[in-house]
Amino acid sequence: MCCQEGHDGKRLSFSTIRYCLKVSVEKVKELGKLSVRSRVTVATSIAHFANDVPLTLLPAVLPILIQEFNLSYGAAGAVITASAFLMTSLQAVTGYVADRWNRVALLFLGLTGLGVGTILTSFSTNFVQLLAFGCLVGVGGSFFHPVGYSLLSDTFESGNRGKALGFGSATGDLAVPVAFATSGFLVLFIGWRNLFILWGLIAIVVAVTLPSIIEEPRKDSFHVKATDDSTKTIVKTLIPVIIAMGLAGASYKIASSFITTHLNAFFEVNIESANFILALMMGIGTVGSIVGGAAVDRLGERNTLTAEMVMLGTLSMIALYVNNVHLLLGVICVMGFFLLGVWPSFYSVIAVETPLGARAFMYGIIFAVAWSFGSFFPYISGTLAEIFGLQIIYGFMGVLPLVAAFIVYFTFKK
Repeated sequence: MCCQEGHDGKRLSFSTIRYCLKVSVEKVKELGKLSVRSRVTVATSIAHFANDVPLTLLPAVLPILIQEFNLSYGAAGAVITASAFLMTSLQAVTGYVADRWNRVALLFLGLTGLGVGTILTSFSTNFVQLLAFGCLVGVGGSFFHPVGYSLLSDTFESGNRGKALGFGSATGDLAVPVAFATSGFLVLFIGWRNLFILWGLIAIVVAVTLPSIIEEPRKDSFHVKATDDSTKTIVKTLIPVIIAMGLAGASYKIASSFITTHLNAFFEVNIESANFILALMMGIGTVGSIVGGAAVDRLGERNTLTAEMVMLGTLSMIALYVNNVHLLLGVICVMGFFLLGVWPSFYSVIAVETPLGARAFMYGIIFAVAWSFGSFFPYISGTLAEIFGLQIIYGFMGVLPLVAAFIVYFTFKK
């Protein structure tokens, strides 16, 4: 008996699924013994990981999909772009709804939709189906970031918010290298279709268990505060945050888009090794998220962000002039620490500047605007790389964080 048999003829048994469910129930019972803060931290972190791995599966197995469905590069890119666009642009909507509805229920809804979309992707037989199910994955993925981060930041309103946001951010950062590092290995054993089913089921299991672990912590009186504050005033206050966050996002997009290509083209590092280096860079970045979050509680958002941005910009400018591949690999890995370490500081400053009743909406708006702004830079840097050479990407990754550091230092509150 199996849940599916794809073109590759490999099966995922129901006994395996039952075992996973049994383990999940046992883990839920263990989490019930933790404090409210600990349960929210652990639950949202697990949800973040379960959310971001399926979102990364499409690019991780893209070469296989291109071959199986005979897709052009343009068609393959359209699937990823459509999914990513919906995930990004809808975050303002899901954040708005989260400020007026139960956020735990929304996490359940988002992860379930994401899981269903991921499973349905495994049944695709043509480009249209792949595109449609990829869009469903994007819609489901649009829930977590504004909802999960607002839930986490509200729970730690009285202190240690930076550390909690750092840990929660790190689990999402970890999902990217895990997806890339394990997909190729797992595809060999279970096939790409069952890989999608597996992670879709994991997302659904996490969605189902969340209401048993955490509850909506916010009282009804918090909703009133949202209507008393002007959204326009809040957005105006957060404009420097949006700009700086957009510049940081641009650096991240450039790095994830072109570092492996640069290593392959200029130093003849094979694709598998280049992808492993990128995964290692992101893995080190998860440590940066945890350290950066802890630093926020001690040094404040402005000082932490300024230091991290200056370090990232300086290392990137050094990478621009490094011609030794081994030295460059070391610089790249250290860059990852700061490339991902900046995000808890941004999430924390958004929480500080936003009242409880409007926080999810503000997270959604800023994520949508800043990440959309950053998504243009792979195209910009790629176009200029055709003129000046691919190493120009490190120039962009040097200048953008330094500009962001200037904005943060002179506009953020001490």
